[in-house]
Amino acid sequence: FPFFGQFKKPYLPAFVSDHIELVGDAKTELAQYIPKESLPKMYGGDAADIPILDTSDLKSSSADSYEGEELEETNIAAGDKMEICIEAENGAGRFGWYFISEGDYDVGFSVKVEEKEGDKTELEVRKYEKLITDQGSYTSKGPCKVTLTWDNSYSLFTSKTIKFVASVAEVSDVGGKTKS
Repeated sequence: FPFFGQFKKPYLPAFVSDHIELVGDAKTELAQYIPKESLPKMYGGDAADIPILDTSDLKSSSADSYEGEELEETNIAAGDKMEICIEAENGAGRFGWYFISEGDYDVGFSVKVEEKEGDKTELEVRKYEKLITDQGSYTSKGPCKVTLTWDNSYSLFTSKTIKFVASVAEVSDVGGKTKS
């Protein structure tokens, strides 16, 4: 890689190329530029390894269920978006979601939570990200509404097929005990 990278350097502005150093073997050469105590062991240093997001437990797009729940399938047209609102109207709730996009196409995804406490409404938003698959949960303190949004508005030509499940279970307190 360093050999081919050297061809690109002359085309970069000097203030950028002056700060780029291409290395061949990360385990032996990175220590010349970064202190060993800051480098993870996987790169020849002494620091703890960096945990890498493990998506091996997420199902493939050919799956029809996730943790025993049947996945719904829908198509989001190019330039369009889809929203699902789930409410826990009478008390606290534990919300859960899972989705996977077929064909390894990414789709914009965000979560918005509106919690009602007395007269005020608190808003918590999970940042918009382009993802192929995601799973998550949220436990509210009281009555609330969760809006899951899949956004394909950035795609001009490609529709996205997703399989998903979204649910809520009311809980008696934030400790997670389910109401009977």
